Amino acid sequence: MNFDWNKYKGNLGWLQRNTIMLTLTGSHAYGLATETSDYDWRGIAIPPKEYFTGFLQHFEQADRGFENTDCSIFDIRKFCALAADANPNIIEILWTNIEDTVFCKPAGVALKSIRDSFLSRKVKHTFYGYAIAQLKKIKAHRGWLLDPPSHKPTRAEFDLPETTVVSPDIMGVIESLENDDPHLGRFSPEITYAYQRERAYHNALTRWHQYENWKKTRNPARAELEAKSGYDTKNALHLVRLMRMGEEILSTGEVIVKRPDREELLEIRAGAWSYDRIVEYAEKMDAKLTELEKTSHLPHAPNRAWLDSACQHIVEEFHGWK
Repeated sequence: MNFDWNKYKGNLGWLQRNTIMLTLTGSHAYGLATETSDYDWRGIAIPPKEYFTGFLQHFEQADRGFENTDCSIFDIRKFCALAADANPNIIEILWTNIEDTVFCKPAGVALKSIRDSFLSRKVKHTFYGYAIAQLKKIKAHRGWLLDPPSHKPTRAEFDLPETTVVSPDIMGVIESLENDDPHLGRFSPEITYAYQRERAYHNALTRWHQYENWKKTRNPARAELEAKSGYDTKNALHLVRLMRMGEEILSTGEVIVKRPDREELLEIRAGAWSYDRIVEYAEKMDAKLTELEKTSHLPHAPNRAWLDSACQHIVEEFHGWK
C-alpha cells in the first residue's frame, strides 16, 4: 500500500517538507501481516526555525488515522529522547528494511548512521517490559473468557448504600496509608469497613467496564481465535517477538525488524502454543535476558550528551545554521 501524504498533513503545512524519514512499521514491517492487518507508518521531522527560537509554536508529534491506516510523525528531539530510553516502538524505526522505507532524506541518513549509539542494556527492561504488558493483557482476557462477569455490579451487592459514605478525599488518604498498618488505626472500624467495601465495588465495576469494552471493540476473527485457544494469541505473538528482539539486541547489537522466525510467530498467532507454554516461555526469557544484560557488550546506558550534540548537529545542518 502506498502512503497517501495528503491524508496526514492536517494543518501542519510544513510537515511534509520537514519530515526527514518515513517508514512502514508494525506487522507489515515485521513480515507478520495478515489480510486484516492495519498499515502503520512512523516518521521523524525537524520543525521550522520558529519552533526552536520562539515560544508560541510547539510540536512533539503528529498523529493521523484514516480507515485502516495510522501515522505518527515525531519531532526529532522527542524521537531521540525516546530512542535513548530504548523505547521498542521507536528504536525499530531506524532499523526497518529499505523496502519498507517511503523516503529517507540526508538528515534521516545522518540519524540512521548513529543508530547504534542509541542502544544500551536498557533494552532488557524496555523490551521485556513491553512483553510483560502483553502477558498482562493475555491473563486479563483469559480471565474474561473463562469467568466473564455475568452482570454490572451494584452497590447493594457490596453492602453499600446508593450514595457513597466515604468521600473521594478520604478514599485517597486511606489508599495512601493502606500499606502502613499503624496508620489505619486512625480511622474508625466503620470508615475502614466502608472503604474496603467501596474499593471492592469500584474494582468490580472497573472490571465490568473493561470487559464490556473488550467485547465491543475486539475483532470478530480475533474473538473466534481467542475462544478456540483460550487466550489472546495475537498478544502472545508480540510477547515472543519482543522478548526475542531484546535477546538479539543484547547478544548482537542488532535490531532485526523483519522477522526471520516469521513462520513460527504466525503459528503462535494461530494458536500453536498453549497458554501454559506462553507463561513458561515468559518466565524462562526473564531469566535469560537478566543474564544477557550482565554479559552484553552494550553500554549500561547511552551517551546522552553525545546523542544530544549529534541531534543538534543534524538540526543545524538541515536548517543551514552553520
